[in-house]
Amino acid sequence: MSLLLVAPPALGLAPPGGARLSYARGPGAEGCPDEQVLRDVVAAQLGGTDPFVDGGGRHVEVVVARKGRRFLAEIALYDGDGRRLGGQELTNAACGALVEDVGTALAIALRPPRAVREPAPPPLAPSPPRASSEPADPAPEAASLPAPEASPRAAAPASVPPCQPCLPAAPARPVRRPGPSLAWPRLQVGLGALIAGGIAPAPAVGVSASVGARWEAFSLSLEGGWHPPVAAEPYRGRVFGVSWLGGSVVPCGHAASFFGCGLVTTGRVRYSGLVNFDGEAELPYAGLGLRGGVEIPFSDHLAVQLTGELLANIARSAFYLPGDASLLVGGTSRAGTLRVVGLY
Repeated sequence: MSLLLVAPPALGLAPPGGARLSYARGPGAEGCPDEQVLRDVVAAQLGGTDPFVDGGGRHVEVVVARKGRRFLAEIALYDGDGRRLGGQELTNAACGALVEDVGTALAIALRPPRAVREPAPPPLAPSPPRASSEPADPAPEAASLPAPEASPRAAAPASVPPCQPCLPAAPARPVRRPGPSLAWPRLQVGLGALIAGGIAPAPAVGVSASVGARWEAFSLSLEGGWHPPVAAEPYRGRVFGVSWLGGSVVPCGHAASFFGCGLVTTGRVRYSGLVNFDGEAELPYAGLGLRGGVEIPFSDHLAVQLTGELLANIARSAFYLPGDASLLVGGTSRAGTLRVVGLY
């Protein structure tokens, strides 16, 4: 949905030397495409010419911010004296699509009129009179020739005002096409701390690392996690340690600052003696689950994620000890993670 505020006389009047561009990303829109992407969108629709130059005749301001679950772009046009010519507001649920809409609106507003883009061809010069050896007939009297009637279809020649002042046209600047910037994923890496329960007999604190690809509304990552041995005492006088190491495939869907993911996790649970017991064992582990979280961006390349997840342990390891004692992984496991994410 958009609110068109640009005055009609302001459209299609490209000033000499192009226009100046101010582009800002407000709160919640730090991860939106940058200024160069917007320039590329506009230039792609103007034949490859970027109309934005320093010292241009007009000034264009664009501010992108989050408004609820959608993104809002505010566009304002000013003349050389700072007078507002008009403005436009555009909204979209996807920030990348919103920047494309803004680029289309600016390309329409800054496109020069046809008379400027396609100058009329110069008039043909009259052909020289043909030489003849015969004497020329005397010119008839002016009164004997009827005056020609003006045709109602005849158009008066257009008068071209002189350029005041005559400034050289701004040189075209080579630009990149916007397609790959909006279509290809970004590299996403993360590192953080986790707290887990359900595998060891007590809550465990560990580390988590991830690497993957991030689109605007989707991401796919490979993650690894580990927590050190947690002490367990199944019977008096003997203490055991339970540690976990695993990896996960994590597809996620993103909407505004929130995201939801599926988890497929495999790994191993390691049991080792700590006090009054020697020996160790490693048993397989597997789980399926869901994750939910919130992402707080700090810049276009840095964000913090807070997540919570629940898994069904489909491969539950059991470590049996003398005297019918055992250490058994629970039917479900839980984890919370605070992770710093970099986007490149």
